[in-house]
Amino acid sequence: MKSYFRFLSRNKLYTLINVVGLVVSLTFIILLGDYTWRQYSIDSWHKNADRIYLVGHQEAFAMWPEAVKSIKDMCPEVEQTCCVLSQKGRVKYGQQEVTEADDENAIIMLTDSAFFKFFDFPLLAGDRLSALDAPDKCVITERLAKHLFGAKDPIGESLQLVGECSSDYAKEDFDTTLVYTISAVVKDFDHTVLPNETQVIANMARYPQLLGYHFQNYNFASTAFGSCKAFFMLRPGMTLDSKTKNIDNYISKNYHPLMGEFKTSITPLKDVLFAPQNGGKDLVKGDKQRLHILLAAVLILLFFAITNYINLTVANTGFRAKEMATRKLFGSSQMRVSLKLIVESTLMVALSFVIGLFLAVSLQDDAANLFRGKIALLEDINVVSVSVSLAFILLTGIVSGILPSMQLSRYQPIDIVKGNFRYHSKMVLGRLFIILQSVITITMLTATLVVWLQLNHLIHAPRGFDAENLYCIMSPDGKSQTIGKQLAEMPFVEKVGTYEGGLFNYTFPVAMGIMRGDSFMMLFCTTMDQASFDLLGLKIIKDHGSSNGSYYLTENALHQLGYNNETRVLDFGTGSTAPIGGVLNEIKLANVLEGEVPPFAICIDKHKTFPYFLVKTNGDKKAKAVFQEMVKKLEDPNAPKVFGLERVQSVEETIAKAFENERNTLRIVSLFTLIAVIISILGTIGMSLFFIRQRQKEISIRKVMGSTSTEVLMLMLRIFSIPMLIAFVIAVPISWYVMTDWLSNFSYRIALSVWIFVAAGFTCFIISLLTVVFQSWRAASENPVNNIKTE
Repeated sequence: MKSYFRFLSRNKLYTLINVVGLVVSLTFIILLGDYTWRQYSIDSWHKNADRIYLVGHQEAFAMWPEAVKSIKDMCPEVEQTCCVLSQKGRVKYGQQEVTEADDENAIIMLTDSAFFKFFDFPLLAGDRLSALDAPDKCVITERLAKHLFGAKDPIGESLQLVGECSSDYAKEDFDTTLVYTISAVVKDFDHTVLPNETQVIANMARYPQLLGYHFQNYNFASTAFGSCKAFFMLRPGMTLDSKTKNIDNYISKNYHPLMGEFKTSITPLKDVLFAPQNGGKDLVKGDKQRLHILLAAVLILLFFAITNYINLTVANTGFRAKEMATRKLFGSSQMRVSLKLIVESTLMVALSFVIGLFLAVSLQDDAANLFRGKIALLEDINVVSVSVSLAFILLTGIVSGILPSMQLSRYQPIDIVKGNFRYHSKMVLGRLFIILQSVITITMLTATLVVWLQLNHLIHAPRGFDAENLYCIMSPDGKSQTIGKQLAEMPFVEKVGTYEGGLFNYTFPVAMGIMRGDSFMMLFCTTMDQASFDLLGLKIIKDHGSSNGSYYLTENALHQLGYNNETRVLDFGTGSTAPIGGVLNEIKLANVLEGEVPPFAICIDKHKTFPYFLVKTNGDKKAKAVFQEMVKKLEDPNAPKVFGLERVQSVEETIAKAFENERNTLRIVSLFTLIAVIISILGTIGMSLFFIRQRQKEISIRKVMGSTSTEVLMLMLRIFSIPMLIAFVIAVPISWYVMTDWLSNFSYRIALSVWIFVAAGFTCFIISLLTVVFQSWRAASENPVNNIKTE
């Protein structure tokens, strides 16, 4: 091994390129490998995972607890059921208190007594069968047990659970003094679609006291923080496919008249992560598109790592030819020489893997935040992961060791030692690898550019209302007059309006049921004064003149109600009517991708019971912070949060947040494009060094024969430019196909233009050109005598 280390020390740049390229690639391969394994195997570890299904609506995982019991009675295929509901709140033990962060899921989970029969979460203390068999029993996680009790045994201790008020219904049933007895300790939730933030699992029997209300049969069984989930365990070999219509009819008749026909969804437990009904509010949400991107990144980085390493190892074969030939002359067999090269190569790969693993562990939290999924490398070390890692190290080491050995076996050792051997490679394999890497790099650069353009296209899409420098301010109870006065005195505030109910910068507001015969039509409505109406810049198509209590309807609402532009009266179908003030151009949600635009109306009314403020500023960047400080001073710190929303919101920021998934995709694609470019640069540097070193005497002779340094430089650059041109020709149709397919997922999208591909190809070409130009210029400018005199 001494000779190998001596060779590495004499070729420091080669060693650095090889190690850095491998380490960077392997770091992200390890991170992505753990992430993708966890995504694809989530919840598959439960013993009865194949028999557990989540039953809900086709648009949302929500079900009424009372309905679950009736459905079970209707379906003999069902062995047992379990409802699960997450609720934000506080856990109190003596003077200690635990709550979740604003950006976290709820820490309190309410569930039926069958929970630990359904799911195999390991208990560290207590009995599975009796852990939740009484209304006042709860199970705490290992994390909470250590936080509240330390080394003390928590079994039998009492906890107080205080739920957050999440609805206007929260009145007589709301109880902030609920006490539960700890019956068991469960290991922290992991590798499951259920909220990993969960710290308390309590019996669901007293859910109205914790939420503040019973679920009504005319609305979804939901809170501001999530919905009631109904898990069904079917008998072996059974399905519910034949019972969906019966379930639909039962729910539509007894629970959900406003939404009309109910359509049941039956989702296997292992598919819940990627299900479209999974909004991520109270479940871990997966993104198949993001996962496919990451899987593609794994394959790309794996390809780059292996090809670069093998390419550089083979390319440098000739520079160790004399050493290998000497060994053979002293009695070493071809097999022994090959084995030596394999061991050396495997050692290099193993060392790079260890360094990559160390870096991956240190970066796993940041990577998990970026990929939006948990990565736990040390926890996931097992026989399978170790076997896969060893197989990769050995395979890469064997291939990169055998190829140089095969190259050297074609020559006689005596010719090499006498100096009659000149190792000259046409770099066919190296050029092929450079072409393939360049194809991938151009494709990824194109993807980054397209994703960026599409994101900006979505953010700046016309929505039918103005958002620039607009802020929504939710007034604390009883403080609306004070806030109105303070806003009027702020120098950067240009105009203030008021409204009531939700605004379409984050979601469509309150829904009204309008009776049409025997059916209901949902009309979404916001009430506002004239000032707010003007601030939003709403386009009026037909104006009949506004009056207090009049409604402006969008064209879609007008059409669904069966009206025309001349209709002056809105009939609610209940004997009451209201004047129609006019017709508006269509108004879209903040996220223009949120399906069909529902019918929308704006009621002009200056008298509001619980007014919110719509504020127009002059663009002052400190405006939001000033508004937040104002509200904070007026807000009662002990008052429950309302609907979990921020009291001060920038309309522009809310629109941008609506495309957080697309932003995340851009960050991921950009990151791996950068990594691909870096690794590609390292490979190109390595190959250019090898090429120049191999042709030093040729370059010197050309200069002696009259060639200028510029001519020699152009010759060198032409050799490396040809693979880039070939790569561009191959990459364009691949990029076009991949990005066309990606854009097809958007109803509102950009058109691919030629300049996008030209920009990506030109960028890759310039990067590669700059990579080799320095080394080529040094070789072309060197005194030819330095190389010729060694002959």
